[in-house]
Amino acid sequence: MIELVDAVATVGIDIANVAAAGPPADLPGPVPDFVGDVLGSVRSFIEGSIDNLGKAVSDLTPGGN
Repeated sequence: MIELVDAVATVGIDIANVAAAGPPADLPGPVPDFVGDVLGSVRSFIEGSIDNLGKAVSDLTPGGN
């Protein structure tokens, strides 16, 4: 009987630890506008309509490097 109580207590602690380790309460801020364009370029590269992904991303990002 003591082993069962210990096992139940351990499971209770594990569940509490998992619940406490959930996602953060604060969400990150919005991403810059060009991020959607970069993701679109990656999609186009995968589909084969862009040959040089590095150049396409470089052209879209601030600073161009």
